[in-house]
Amino acid sequence: MHNAIVNANTSIGENCIINTKAIIEHDCLISTHCHISTNTTINGEVKIGSKCFIGSNVTTKDNITIKENSFIKAGSLVK
Repeated sequence: MHNAIVNANTSIGENCIINTKAIIEHDCLISTHCHISTNTTINGEVKIGSKCFIGSNVTTKDNITIKENSFIKAGSLVK
């Protein structure tokens, strides 16, 4: 979507939504059927399992794994 940024060496699976102003940093793996909501920051080397919903304004710590079928509510800081 508009103003989304996907940085180097990131892989995004099929049927994903990378919404407006989302930032996905370097070396991330976004599995299939994920929704990355508006203004979200996924920091470097994060792995997101399939069928995850990441709410608006979420920020993740770098080098973490978010398990399959996770629902992260808007405004969360994921460590």
